[in-house]
Amino acid sequence: MAAVKQWFSKMGEVAGFRKPLDWLKIAADGNLFVTIFEKGPTGQLVGEDLHGNKYFEDNNTTYNRKRWIVYKDLTNYNPSGIPPEWHGWLNYINDFAPTQHEFKRPVYAIEADVTKTGTLEAYQPKGAWINPEKRNWVKYEAWQPPKA
Repeated sequence: MAAVKQWFSKMGEVAGFRKPLDWLKIAADGNLFVTIFEKGPTGQLVGEDLHGNKYFEDNNTTYNRKRWIVYKDLTNYNPSGIPPEWHGWLNYINDFAPTQHEFKRPVYAIEADVTKTGTLEAYQPKGAWINPEKRNWVKYEAWQPPKA
């Protein structure tokens, strides 16, 4: 009984549940369900990125996922916000976690941030229906031959 209680407390710590409906949303999302309930508290915490996402690794498994991420916001997460260093570690591009190795950043690199695609903050070109500026330009103008 104590082991089950310890497992649930560790799972709550890893997952960071905050609202009662979080359980329902996680049950509907298969990836989160596997990450939290199957992998759950078995792995070792490797590090945390600037967005608050936690990265885990379990070297005792013989196959399947050995590295995974638990997002800070489990109900509204976006994988595009994973920094390049952690992306390389998660996908076995390199074996060094950013907590163990200092990566040299290219001079042109910018800070990784979550993409705004699909949100209201995304770029809206002129003429887009959601753009607050109404279209006051003519989209098509017929050609008129010059008068002789």
